[in-house]
Amino acid sequence: MKVITQKQIQLAIEHTAGLLKKDGVTQTLTVQELLDAAQFHPAQFPSALPALEILGLLGLGDELVRAEKLG
Repeated sequence: MKVITQKQIQLAIEHTAGLLKKDGVTQTLTVQELLDAAQFHPAQFPSALPALEILGLLGLGDELVRAEKLG
């Protein structure tokens, strides 16, 4: 089992936020809320959906994602 550091989690959340911005999402929601929305409209998340799924599998569903550009 590999340990994921808090810094790695933060980088993953920030990267996902950039992908969400690219997809046109402007709301701040949890990973799980975004996955729930994607369940009914997956085409609205073409860039971010794989990243959201990975974050969900890692147990980070309660993490807030603020859709904004990276950097």
